[in-house]
Amino acid sequence: MKKCFKSIWFYVTLIALILVIIVSNSRVSDFELDENKSVITSISFVSKTDTLSGTLILPNQNNTKAIAILIHGDGAQDRFSNSGYLPLINSLLDAGIGVYTWDKAGVGESQGNWLFQSMQDRADEAQIALQVIQKKFTHTDIKVGYLGFSQAGWVIPIAATQSKPDFSVIIGGAVNWRDQGAYYYRVRLKANNIDSNEINRRVAEQLQQNDRVFGINGSHDISAQGDMSDDRFYFVIQNYLSDSSKDLPHMNGRVLAMFGESDLNVDAPKNACLYRTLLGNDVNKTVTLFPNASHGLLNAPFFNYQLDNQWPWWKQMLFIYQGRDSYSSDALNYLTSWITEEMTIPSDYIDFQCKSINSELR
Repeated sequence: MKKCFKSIWFYVTLIALILVIIVSNSRVSDFELDENKSVITSISFVSKTDTLSGTLILPNQNNTKAIAILIHGDGAQDRFSNSGYLPLINSLLDAGIGVYTWDKAGVGESQGNWLFQSMQDRADEAQIALQVIQKKFTHTDIKVGYLGFSQAGWVIPIAATQSKPDFSVIIGGAVNWRDQGAYYYRVRLKANNIDSNEINRRVAEQLQQNDRVFGINGSHDISAQGDMSDDRFYFVIQNYLSDSSKDLPHMNGRVLAMFGESDLNVDAPKNACLYRTLLGNDVNKTVTLFPNASHGLLNAPFFNYQLDNQWPWWKQMLFIYQGRDSYSSDALNYLTSWITEEMTIPSDYIDFQCKSINSELR
């Protein structure tokens, strides 16, 4: 009996030790904002008639080098994207970069409805936020600019053309809304092991249908909305013709476009090369393509999904365990070093990817 108890306690102790080791090596703290290491201030602003509620987070000890105005992607996102942004935000803070972020219209503490917004509306919102933060740091050397994901690729080029940010960072941005939708649908069909000829047929058929409803002189016939809510249907009507090619060449300030080569939402190599062509050869306009990286620059072998709700529970746990280490190797270092101007990214970083599609860019 004594041997049995000794055996049980041995295994209990061993399991406890393993758990301690696991927890001590995790980056769970990346999902918290440490008030001892940062200064957190609530700041709201008004866009049109809506009051939008946000938070400014600055590194402590007055070592702020820059502040990023965070521009959300698609969806009903609160200021921290259900805590998903926190590993990124903590990485920025550790590099001396503050962050201002707010709840999208109609989400959290913000008024309005983000589905009623065009990309110009969202750009207007971003410009107001930029002005609010720039005014607070007028007599300092702190640089203030935009940083956004995915759908922000249609918002930031407008905002950076119509305002004066010190920098803009676009992660996983597509140039053309219609083309991005076709690519997204193609990837989804391919994942279901559908024959390539059938995929081509279905993609062409969907494009024709979407053009009839949402395109130039589209019918806007709500009977064609399918599974969309009324508000989402209205949102697509407003934004289906979005294309950043007219704004990208005229963006003010330094520009960094970051793409994950394994992106399942955006054709990363093609759009990276479009960005390179549209931004030109200016040394202050940089395009990077990271191998084995997802749409949001996460480590693709583990975290490559089109939608957040596709993540299995154990991947969610892994993301929480790894925190900032879930990002593709070097991606966060590139990002923070570029913003703080402590590193120059080679301008030929993706040239090898562009050669194969040059004919599409002419």
